[in-house]
Amino acid sequence: MEIGPRIARPEGLSVAETHSHTTASDGMVTAVDLVRAAAAIGLSVICVTDHDTVSPLGEAIEVGAELGVDVVPGEEVTCSFPPGIHVVGIFIDRAIRMHMPVEDTVDAIHEAGGLAVVAHPFMPTWFASISERRLRRLLETRAIDGIEVRHTAPVLPGTWRRLDEFCAAHREEVGARMAAGDSHFGAHDLGRLVSTYPGRGAGDLRRAIEARTTSPLRGVQPPGPPLQMRLGQQWRSLVELNLKRQRGQVGRGAV
Repeated sequence: MEIGPRIARPEGLSVAETHSHTTASDGMVTAVDLVRAAAAIGLSVICVTDHDTVSPLGEAIEVGAELGVDVVPGEEVTCSFPPGIHVVGIFIDRAIRMHMPVEDTVDAIHEAGGLAVVAHPFMPTWFASISERRLRRLLETRAIDGIEVRHTAPVLPGTWRRLDEFCAAHREEVGARMAAGDSHFGAHDLGRLVSTYPGRGAGDLRRAIEARTTSPLRGVQPPGPPLQMRLGQQWRSLVELNLKRQRGQVGRGAV
């Protein structure tokens, strides 16, 4: 049974969400629920990238195989404060330690066999995002695999133009240009922004990121979660997740 409209993907291309969350961090749905929502809107790949932890995905992978959705393990890693820049690591099966410098975080993702994608750059906040100046400094010494040139985080007017100009000026350094919806509510927000790529499954997605043949695409526009669900997510994000970090339940990296 479909949850809503399916993404109108260009002919010959598949569609992936490379940045999403579950109840393992501050999301409001299980990984299985997320996979079912992905299948309903026509995603070929869903990357589960919970904050500072790699989620157990065995059941979700099995359900995805039945529904035609490849499930890729990942993590949205919080770098050292300030400003706590977020880097998404995908195609990793062990957690990366939080609160390292962004350069060390990129190195750790690569050492784990994964791809490092800069998450929601150029947000007007002192935390979670990377500024133009800091990104330029990162690219002087590190190779990243991709950057979210379109994302759902709040930005100031002119940000997309500024980001596009930056990527054009640093074409060889920024890696694949991607879009990500940063889903926290499953069927209520999944698929708003996605990345297209040639091929079909997770292996083709990885090859496309490495070859820089991904493209951002505006997907579907679900009606959004109810107020109570939004409030619950804020509690999980601001209170429960931070308590897990303080207790060492997430963020310590692989043992």
